[in-house]
Amino acid sequence: MTYQPGWRRLAVSMALKGLIACLLCGSGVSARASGKLTLYALEWAPYSWKDAGSGKVLGIAVDIVDELMQRAGVQVDPIDTVPWARGLALTGATPDTCQVMVGRTPEREQKFKWIGPIGYSRWMFFGLRESKITLRQLHDARPYLVGTIIDDLSVPILKSNHIRVAEVAADHLNPPKLLRRRIDLWASAELPARYLMRAPGLGGIEPLLTFATIPMFLACNNSMRDGEVARLNSIIGTMIDDKSIERIYHAHGFKSAAPAAAMPQRRRTIR
Repeated sequence: MTYQPGWRRLAVSMALKGLIACLLCGSGVSARASGKLTLYALEWAPYSWKDAGSGKVLGIAVDIVDELMQRAGVQVDPIDTVPWARGLALTGATPDTCQVMVGRTPEREQKFKWIGPIGYSRWMFFGLRESKITLRQLHDARPYLVGTIIDDLSVPILKSNHIRVAEVAADHLNPPKLLRRRIDLWASAELPARYLMRAPGLGGIEPLLTFATIPMFLACNNSMRDGEVARLNSIIGTMIDDKSIERIYHAHGFKSAAPAAAMPQRRRTIR
């Protein structure tokens, strides 16, 4: 065997390590080298909710993320539901963590890495039919107190338009407040609001105005590598193109709300 100086052995060793790393990258192995990905979701049917019988988190967004992670070969812990503001705080502070179904807005852009879109949601004002409130544009809500969720994406939109807000931890608390006239209007995403309105006694609540249309994403901690973000976004694009996401929405009875195309990064859609 021919003797190799120490520097040459070191160079060969480093080259082999580099080759192995490239092979792993090319094979689709997740950029997360250790542990599982932790996912949080809101009690926000039909996108995500915890089944009382099984304790399992179900919903449109959960099914989409399950399919995404299976295709990507990423191991995940069982999804847990947490209050909205707590989930965002945990995701922002904890590596290997993502929050399911987060509205991508300019205010949040730099706080997370974004995978999606996995849906689009219309934010609407709801009110009591008997209140006779008429809204034609956003600033028509200025005389009224509007109920929403703590850290909801509607909050900066409403406050920037000088609309008073009353924030609660979970959206299901707002319809009773509206019925008791503790708030004048309720601001919420269309599908979750209509889901809540199926409950007995809420037939007198009606939609009044759509004030924003927001793309919904999987928001991940900023420590996620850009290469992994790109890989997961590519898979989402494939799931949109092959109609997998549309089929999931259709299975839950909301086919028209499925994203029709992948969305370029950093595109603002608030209107």
